[in-house]
Amino acid sequence: MDLKLLQLIVDLAEAGSLSKVSAARGTAQSMLSKQVAGLERDFAGKLFYRTGRGVVLTEFGQAIMPRIRALLTENELLKDEIRARVDVPSGQVSLAMQTSVTQSLAGVLFGRIQRDYPKIELRLMEGFSGSIEKWLTNGRTDVGVLSRYGTQHSRLDEALATNDLYLVGARGSPLVIEPTIRFEALGSAPLVLPGAPDGLRLMLSEAARKHGIVLNVAVQADSLTAMREVVASGGGYTILTKQAVAAEIQSRRVQVSKIVDPRLTRTLVLATSSHRPLTSASRIVAALIRELTKTALRDVAPPDEDVLEAASPARSRAIKARASKKVPAKKIR
Repeated sequence: MDLKLLQLIVDLAEAGSLSKVSAARGTAQSMLSKQVAGLERDFAGKLFYRTGRGVVLTEFGQAIMPRIRALLTENELLKDEIRARVDVPSGQVSLAMQTSVTQSLAGVLFGRIQRDYPKIELRLMEGFSGSIEKWLTNGRTDVGVLSRYGTQHSRLDEALATNDLYLVGARGSPLVIEPTIRFEALGSAPLVLPGAPDGLRLMLSEAARKHGIVLNVAVQADSLTAMREVVASGGGYTILTKQAVAAEIQSRRVQVSKIVDPRLTRTLVLATSSHRPLTSASRIVAALIRELTKTALRDVAPPDEDVLEAASPARSRAIKARASKKVPAKKIR
C-alpha cells in the first residue's frame, strides 16, 4: 500500500477541498481525482462525497480514518528511529595509543565516550611508536596516538601537543637535583631506553653525535613500565616527558631535570589508518582526542618539597658531586 496515497486521504479530509490540496501539492486536480478513484476501487468502497463546497468523508471513509492515521504515525516513528540510529555513532573503534600518554589520556577518553557516545565500543591497544605505525599501515587499528621526536614527521601526522623532554631519575639522584641539565652532561648517566630502532633513540644518537658525546645505554627496555620501575629503583636514568612519569613525580618516586642546550622535544601526533575509510565513530574518537589533549597533557607540577630542595644550591652541589658510574649494558626483553 502506498503511504503517500493514504496521506492524500488525510489531506483531503482535513482541507475539505480538492482544489486546496491540488494547490498545496502542486498537482493537477485531475491527477488527484484519478488517485482517489483508484483507492476507492482498491478499497471497494467510496471514500468521499463530492459537494458544491468540496469533499467530505463517507461513513466508510470515517470508519477507516483512525487506522490510516495510525499507519502514518507509525511510519513517522519508524523514520525517526532510523534517523536516530544513523545519527548516533556506534560500532567498534580500535585505538592504538603511545604507552607514555595512556596514563594521562585513556581514562578521560573512555569516560567521555561512555557518557556521550555509549554505542561506541572502544578497543585500546598500547605500544611504542614503531608498533603503532605498523598497526595503522596494516589496518589493525583505526586511530593512533604516537610520538615524533625532533624533525621526524609524516605528512599524514596531525600534531596534538609538543612537550619538553626531561632526564628522569630516582628521587635524590645526582643528575636530577637541578631544574635543568645540559645535554652534554648525559654522557655520564647510565640510561634506560627503548631498544633500537626507536624514534627517541634515533634523535638522541644524532644529538650525541653533534655534541661529541657517547651515550651509555645501560638497559634496553621495550616496556615503559619496566623503564619507570628500573629508574625509580635507582637502576639508572631515562628520558621522557613529565606526563609519562606524572604518577611517579607526584608519589615522589622520581625527580626530573629539563634537558637544555639543546632543548629536546616530543611531538604527540594523531594518525588514522589508510587501510579502510573512517567510520563516524572513528571520527568522533579522533575529535575527542584532539579536544582532550589540550588539557590532559598539560605540564605536571612537582611536589612542594622538590621546589624547596631545588632552592638549596649548597645541598644540590653536594649531592651532584657523587657522580654515577657507568654500568655494563643489560637488556630486558
